[in-house]
Amino acid sequence: MFSAALANNNKADLFISLHANASMRPSTTGLTIFCAAFDKDAAQTASAGGTERLPTFGGGSRDIEMVPWDLAQTRHLDRSEAFAGLVEQQFRDRVPLAARAIDRAQLRVLESANMPAVLIELGYLTNTEQAKLLGSDGFQTTVVQAIYEAVVRFRDSISPAGTR
Repeated sequence: MFSAALANNNKADLFISLHANASMRPSTTGLTIFCAAFDKDAAQTASAGGTERLPTFGGGSRDIEMVPWDLAQTRHLDRSEAFAGLVEQQFRDRVPLAARAIDRAQLRVLESANMPAVLIELGYLTNTEQAKLLGSDGFQTTVVQAIYEAVVRFRDSISPAGTR
């Protein structure tokens, strides 16, 4: 997927994909934060990975751990889930959340992200009230502020003091 490839190629530290949802039931509402889900076989394939010896500039060679692109996220699931928890904390009491605010799903946009990654469904365009809310300046400002605060808290949780 292009967006994950862009993040991977630029060595991003975090991948956040923002979306607006839809449902056949117009009453469905709420923000949901998704982490990638993999079937058991995919996780085992990724962990088996293997190494390959590749040449380096200036001569010599080194071992490189090989992981299929569509399984890159498997090594970051714990940190992705930790980040999802921080995002949910920042959204709580600020925006309408789904009954299950954090969920896992097999989403292509997350599978190949080689860094902690979440997908945020901000709400439902098929819900008239929520569609209006999603388009409002106040909601959008609240979303940006909550995500910013979650990113800062995540950075602070993984960075040793004094290295920021």
